[in-house]
Amino acid sequence: MAQPARSEDVVHTPYIPATAAPAGFVGRTLAIAGASLLSAILALPSAAAAQHHTGAVSGLVRDSAGTRIQGVEVVALRAGSTTRTDSAGRFVLAALPAGSADLSLRRIAYQPVVISVDVPESDTTEIEITLGGAAQSLAAVVVNDRAERTRSLVEFESRRKTGVGHFITRAEIEKRHPLRLSDMVRTIPGAAIVPAENGRPVLRFARSHNACPPQYFLDGLRVSGFNIDDVPPGDVEGVELYAGPAGLPPEFNQLYGTTVCGTVAIWTRIPGNAPAKP
Repeated sequence: MAQPARSEDVVHTPYIPATAAPAGFVGRTLAIAGASLLSAILALPSAAAAQHHTGAVSGLVRDSAGTRIQGVEVVALRAGSTTRTDSAGRFVLAALPAGSADLSLRRIAYQPVVISVDVPESDTTEIEITLGGAAQSLAAVVVNDRAERTRSLVEFESRRKTGVGHFITRAEIEKRHPLRLSDMVRTIPGAAIVPAENGRPVLRFARSHNACPPQYFLDGLRVSGFNIDDVPPGDVEGVELYAGPAGLPPEFNQLYGTTVCGTVAIWTRIPGNAPAKP
């Protein structure tokens, strides 16, 4: 007959729950978490450095006589940033990618130029640019009893009274003092100022086919490769805008024109004219 086991002969095995984590699991979890935290810390300087890979260019634009030029359009071609010189001939282009940058400078009556500058990281480059005058071939002056330009502005006023199209007068420009002529166009129904591929603001009409560029007339002559902001507001006597061929005056409806894209006629100021009354 078997003898009953004595209490001192029984081996007690410690109880281990089935859900207990395997040995070493906690240590591996801490190791993985520590590695992820270290990677995040090491990435911080790179992210901070990426935010500082930009600089700025500050410039002064003069003519060949040393006079400061206002209203010069300055475009950073690769970055697409655009600005204009102020009344003191100065401009600033900020947040440009560090390194080499090509700047385009244009203003009516001056030769356009493209220059390369070095943009320092987290710093500003100071430059001075001289623009030469654009030589123009002028037709012989014929004195009549009624000046051609004066007659053109009389016709401008006559068309304005018909109510067809939209018109901007010298009095309206002087009342608002816009930085660019496109600022006067933003309130005209059906006209929109949108950025072009190089970042320059351009005019498009809502009715135009595939948002094509309108045709431009400067003092009655059709011009190509033109933009609404190529003439400073201070040089403008009046502007006519037609969204399409409907109601377009015959003098602007030319055989090879793009009337379906809209028409813009800009009339520059006549030298010696008194400022318009507000």
